[in-house]
Amino acid sequence: MGEARRKREAVLNGPCPCGSAKVARLCCFNGKEWHKPACTLGPKSLPPSSSVAKCYMKELGSCVAPISGEHIISESVIRVLMGDGEFSIGGLPWLAPDEEKILAPQSLRTNCLCTKHNSTLHPLDNAARYFFASLKSYLEREEGMRHALVSGHDVERWLLKTAKAAAVSKNLARGRTPLSGAFSWDSAILDMLDDPRHWPEGAGLYCTMNAGDRMSNHPRFQLQPLTNAQEDIEAVALNILGLGFVLLLEPLDVDKYPFLRGANYRPGRIIISYPTSTSWLTMSWEDGRTH
Repeated sequence: MGEARRKREAVLNGPCPCGSAKVARLCCFNGKEWHKPACTLGPKSLPPSSSVAKCYMKELGSCVAPISGEHIISESVIRVLMGDGEFSIGGLPWLAPDEEKILAPQSLRTNCLCTKHNSTLHPLDNAARYFFASLKSYLEREEGMRHALVSGHDVERWLLKTAKAAAVSKNLARGRTPLSGAFSWDSAILDMLDDPRHWPEGAGLYCTMNAGDRMSNHPRFQLQPLTNAQEDIEAVALNILGLGFVLLLEPLDVDKYPFLRGANYRPGRIIISYPTSTSWLTMSWEDGRTH
């Protein structure tokens, strides 16, 4: 057997980098390329039952009471960010300027989803935890060649879910004034959470950094709403562990968003290089584009 074939067989029969604990050939590798499918959530296909007043998915009519304490930032992601230290928050309208408050990981909750819809969206929490944990590990220490694989659509939808929870709980503000929580595409938010194919053309995740840009490596997740003249949220500026992104929730208009003109739309790979090794995080997309 030739060396190239031996390497290919080793990859096929090795662990899948998506973290499933399956071998690659039975999971996300077809012998030529890696692809992690987006989670099928299907909140819009749930059977009708009832509506719970505080659930932001109540219009679907498939709520199951009671209302549940949804983490604004998934508890599993908070635990990744804090590591062996503490978790602190800042920049919220109920905090003083420049004040940071230390919280227990399970404390940052809001009553905005019923039990059923909270459970339905839970796969996005798992995808976000793996994304954050892999990226944080690669940035903080060199441990040889490493590869992680995630669905970019699941990361996008987790970011949207997080922004939605922060908005409806009045934890997003312009200056010190809380925003209403309305999104410019509010009528489409549930469709966008339900299925990646429902995102408008050009909407989605943009990386605002390019190869060679300097970054400040820190274990933080920062979120800033970008609004229109009516204070409706159109996009969210993000800093994820020192890397800059924007989640655009409507079609791209480069005259309106000139800072996205040179941004990388739906990045296919984040590469972290050290003097003796390289690690990479691959993001799979199903939109028919080259990434």
